[in-house]
Amino acid sequence: MKQDFIRNAAYTVDCEDYVHVVKFNPFDSGDGCSLIAYGGNNYVVVGTCRFQEEDAEVEGMQYKTLRTFHHGIRVDAIAWSPETRLDALPPQLRFCTAASDRKLRLFTSDLQDKNEYKYGW
Repeated sequence: MKQDFIRNAAYTVDCEDYVHVVKFNPFDSGDGCSLIAYGGNNYVVVGTCRFQEEDAEVEGMQYKTLRTFHHGIRVDAIAWSPETRLDALPPQLRFCTAASDRKLRLFTSDLQDKNEYKYGW
């Protein structure tokens, strides 16, 4: 995590490839941090962000990658499901992506053994 002092409270996360779309989860995920997903040419990365404005123990921002999902094509859009919960046992990640092949992909993960996606609606 780097803090960009030029732009006043902007933070950056280093990524390995191009990023084409970023989406914060607008729903409460149950663990006090913000879920974020970003998509690139062939992948989606899901992580957590905790900001100093939300937690006095955090200096700047803390980012942690939870899972990287293979996508197979450039990601153009991401939408979170309200069923996503990090405080469930096991945790439940659900989100949908759209790409130029005109297919929606529904990703589901328990952040352990279950990592699947369905597509082709």
